[in-house]
Amino acid sequence: MVAYYRYYMVKFYKKNKKGKLDEKASKKDLHKGPAGESDKVAEKPRRYKLSQEGLSGTGSKLGGKVHGVREGTGGYKPPEGTSEEGEDSTQQVDSTRYFETAQGIKSYSEIYEIIAVAVAKAIEEIIDTLPERIQFTTDWVCTLHKDIAGSLFDWAGRFRDINVQVGQHSPPSFYEVPAFMRVYCDDLSTRLSNAEKAANVKVIAELLAWADWRFQWVHPFRDFNGRIGRILLTAILFKLKLPPAETASVEPDEKEEYLKALRLADKGDLSALTELWLHRLLNAVKEDKNK
Repeated sequence: MVAYYRYYMVKFYKKNKKGKLDEKASKKDLHKGPAGESDKVAEKPRRYKLSQEGLSGTGSKLGGKVHGVREGTGGYKPPEGTSEEGEDSTQQVDSTRYFETAQGIKSYSEIYEIIAVAVAKAIEEIIDTLPERIQFTTDWVCTLHKDIAGSLFDWAGRFRDINVQVGQHSPPSFYEVPAFMRVYCDDLSTRLSNAEKAANVKVIAELLAWADWRFQWVHPFRDFNGRIGRILLTAILFKLKLPPAETASVEPDEKEEYLKALRLADKGDLSALTELWLHRLLNAVKEDKNK
């Protein structure tokens, strides 16, 4: 199982790199989940011994009013020295843009490579942990952020201390972020416990849809929220002892469908995002059976 997670992340890194830096990336539809699949998650023995391969519930009580969607740069200007527009836009980021970092001036493509390696290492550490020992806390999330971006930016590992506008979406004011994230982590723990007891693929899809949307809605960090969110989703899957599933939409048409689902979630309707996650889960289980 661990080896499969590693294999999957290498495959996804190559696919994601192409999608980020190749302006001519091909388009394809979301995979359809196999019809007639049982809702019950099939339990099968999984071993979590590290491979020797090399590295290649209850809703939030602080919901408030939800605004728009993170679907483009729009009026959003990222904090100086960051590259956030690549996280939330269907447009390609200019890989030759430069940013000031702790390692000197770096292009977006150079930053992307550094972050990609750090993300892979972070996932290695997660899959080297017993699933039952994984605990989602604000300290864990901040440490994760520092691990992937701390070599580049001095604000890494701390919740944002500025207000941001992401496309048409207005995330909570910076001083509200710590409270929102504490509630998010508590809520996530409760929902995880319920999902483990239910062992039902639809319940798990609802959990992942909520966890995905709510984290991006809060937008807790100055930058790299998308990457942290994807690692978080991978950790949830691993904790639930499920095979790795797609945690990001890479192709433009897939990403547009995902962003539309986020827009609906912002209005209180998580059905489209839940359906997307249901497809991802069914595809992951199918691939796991065929590997």
